[in-house]
Order: sequence, then structure tokens, then C-alpha cells
Amino acid sequence: MEPASLLVIVIIAATLGLAFLKRFELTPLLVLGNLAIFFVMLFTDQWAVFRDLAFQPVDLQNGTALYTLFTSMFVHYNFAHVIGNMLFLFFLGSPLESRIGKRRFAAVYFSAGILGSLLAALYFILINGDLSILMLGASGAISGAVGTLLVLYPRDEIPMFLGPLFLPRVPVWLAAFSWFILDVLLVFMTSPSVSWQAHLGGFMAGMAAGLLLGRRAEEARIREEAPRDYSKLEALATTPQLRSALDRIRDEGHSDVRKVWLEYFAEHATCPQCGGKMKYRKDRFVCQCGKEVEIW
Repeated sequence: MEPASLLVIVIIAATLGLAFLKRFELTPLLVLGNLAIFFVMLFTDQWAVFRDLAFQPVDLQNGTALYTLFTSMFVHYNFAHVIGNMLFLFFLGSPLESRIGKRRFAAVYFSAGILGSLLAALYFILINGDLSILMLGASGAISGAVGTLLVLYPRDEIPMFLGPLFLPRVPVWLAAFSWFILDVLLVFMTSPSVSWQAHLGGFMAGMAAGLLLGRRAEEARIREEAPRDYSKLEALATTPQLRSALDRIRDEGHSDVRKVWLEYFAEHATCPQCGGKMKYRKDRFVCQCGKEVEIW
């Protein structure tokens, strides 16, 4: 592998490492990391880096260099390619990350990028036959952010480019529709060198992720609103302090304060099975011996 390619991998690792620190958001770090990688490639053998880190359909067919499914998301062909992608990433990734959180955004972004590349590779393997084509760029991953935003927050308003115009407040559904016209339909009709297949695959993966996240959010809401059966804790309330705490739990109207009392109750209760300490975990009181008491 070329030294420049190794340097790119170091920048990728540094970008993701910084993202794990709670005070840094992932989206701006991805933007900075991609720009730094493009800057490095300006002073190196660009095509050598592409051969090392870009994904090719033949890699999928032979099961070789599959790490390029990931690294290909960080390398771009030219200035217009990287700037266009980074603008879309910033304006679409930031609002999505702020709504669903860093970890979920990372899952959407990278899974959409990988699945988009896989779909494009299958197209070239089964239909086109060009197995040596180089596939690179963050477009598939960004497409995933578009799909997830569209499913979860279609009526929210975000700043966005609509063609040459920058508008500070654009409905997500309109931004997603404009993106689809530009990055799928127009690419399909006019730009054979741009992978509309990866864009479409990433978009579909993002929509699927949005449906999954939406279902989990609804399940969490239903669970949060469901009545709890605190009578199940009566067997654990073996002291006056615990009985008093149980009364407070039943009467408390604020969920955050109730959670504090539930944690207090768990810390001072003993397991009826082994006599050990119990812990409170999401409507369950658990002990190391395996004993559990659910309150809903």
C-alpha cells in the first residue's frame, strides 16, 4: 500500500477517534476529515490512492479488499466532487445528527454508504460487466442521511441549496425531492461516470433505517407512557426506609425524579433469592444471581 494511502487511513482513524469524544459532533469532523484527505491527495499520486482505497466491483466478486467499502467513502475524485458532497453532508447531516444523536447518525451514514456501494457493485457485476470501475466518494452515505431525514422528519425545515439558490428554511420533503432529481434522475440521464446506483442504494438504506428508528421510537414512547405496577416492589420493601421510598415512587409525578427514587430503592433493596444487591435498569430490578423484578 502506498504511503499516501496509509496517511489517508490515519486521517480516517483520527476523524473517527475524535468523534468518540462526547464534545465533538460527527458531521463537522467528517467534513474536515474528507477535506483534509483531499488536500493530502493534491500532493500525492491520486490514482495510486484510488487503487488502494477506492472500491471496485471485482473486490466484491472475489471477496478481496472489502475494507475499501469503508475507505472509499473518504476519497474524492476532484474539487467539485468533494465540495459538493461536503456541502450536502453539512446541511443534511447536521440536522439529522442533532435529532437522532451521534451514534445513530454514524450507523445510518456508514451503513448507507456501504449498502449503496454494494448495490452499485451488484449492478456492474450482473448487468454492466465493468468490474474494474473505481467507486469512491461519500454520496451513498449522504444519500442515506437524506432518506432517514425524509422518513422521520418530512415537515421539518432545514437550510438547503435548491439548485443554485441557498434557502435558510426548506421543508425536508422538498430538499429530499430536489436531491433525488439532481443526484439520481439527472445523474442517470446525463452522467454515466457518476454512480446513480450508489445514490439510490444509499437512499433506500437510509429510508429503511428511518423506518426502523421510527418504530423503535414509537415503541419507546408506548413503553414510557405505559402504567407501571409498583405493587411488584412490595416484596422488596422490607424496611421502613424502603416502604417510604415506595410511597414516594407511587406519588411522584415527574419521571426524572421518580427514576432517582427507583435507583435509590434498588440500591437499598436486597434480592429475595440470594440476599445480594439489586440494580435498577429500565423498569427492571436485577440481581447478579439472575433474579429480575419487572414493574410494567
